[in-house]
Amino acid sequence: MKPKILIFIDWFKPGFKAGGPIRSISNLVSQLNTECDFHIVTRDTDYLETTPYANIKSNEWNSVDDAQVFYLSKENQNKKNILKLIQEINPNIIYCNSLYSPKFTLIPIIIAKKLNIKTILAIRGMLSSGSLAVKSKKKKVFIRLVKLTGLFNKTLFHATTIDEKKDILNTFGDRTKIKIAENLSENKEIKFLYKTKKENELNIVFIGRIAPEKNTLYAIQVLSNCTQKIKLDIFGPIYNEAYFKQCKNAINQLPSNIVIDYKGVLNHDMLDETLINYHVIYLPSTGENFGHSIIEGMTNSCIPVISNKTPWQNLEEQNIGFDIDLACVNKFSEAIDSLAKMNEIELNKMRKNSFCFASNVINNKETLKKYLSLFDLN
Repeated sequence: MKPKILIFIDWFKPGFKAGGPIRSISNLVSQLNTECDFHIVTRDTDYLETTPYANIKSNEWNSVDDAQVFYLSKENQNKKNILKLIQEINPNIIYCNSLYSPKFTLIPIIIAKKLNIKTILAIRGMLSSGSLAVKSKKKKVFIRLVKLTGLFNKTLFHATTIDEKKDILNTFGDRTKIKIAENLSENKEIKFLYKTKKENELNIVFIGRIAPEKNTLYAIQVLSNCTQKIKLDIFGPIYNEAYFKQCKNAINQLPSNIVIDYKGVLNHDMLDETLINYHVIYLPSTGENFGHSIIEGMTNSCIPVISNKTPWQNLEEQNIGFDIDLACVNKFSEAIDSLAKMNEIELNKMRKNSFCFASNVINNKETLKKYLSLFDLN
């Protein structure tokens, strides 16, 4: 009999607006379903939405890919129902995917401690300096209370990078139990796409929440220093209307050689056919514990121009792309201009390097072994 893993996550498929964590869990299930049985408990609405999904049944189990998924309606997201689901499944492990979620992390872990069920917590980049800087006072109070109560004392933390492990240790202390397993990429066939390009022009794309931690405003302002003809399309849910207004104001102040369009939210099912249209995946965010959109951009033959706050480092040395310190604003515009000045042959050579790099990432079998260790499956 296969071990049972019960996953709690605020948003899951068919949702897509919450981005990376949904992809992380979907990829995990698709690659480990032969080793264990997955049950997932989540909301019946997408991120920032109030209308339930159209093609699922709320408050009952649904078969989704290789997992059983229970979509809780808002009124049923409570301790009584979560306890009932945990007792029904009687899992070997409870795996939570947010540091701060009351309903999908705190309640399940409190119940699991009482029932003596092993718990694993993936913090999904929420202790990075960039993330902690957003609503910092509230987060400091929360962390202080969690440490005082000892809620996570018996919980194994899942870090996806060495830097994230350091963040966890800095927050919760040296005795914290941690295992590292990098995020799994989507297991799919990919091929290099040759793309046409006009000299002194460049098509770039930003995919992520319109939010301070994704640095959308910074991404727009950087382009004011570019001298070449740059077209940027932005995809992502609007997290904060006031911040989005700042972004629109910044767009209106750009020189005529820079054209930016906000394209709304991009359904993951449309990702590959959308990325065909771009030369560069552009994400100068304040921190990514993986950056699914970065790797997905590279598998679609896009060159990454990103911050140095992701796992993907030293890209320029390998002629793959650019990972740049956010303090060096001019380096972003210089990198983008340099790519725009390239001819089609030069750019496609660099794009091929980027594609090969991403191919190695998604086909890395060692990552899968780390998940077997994380869930005690080896």
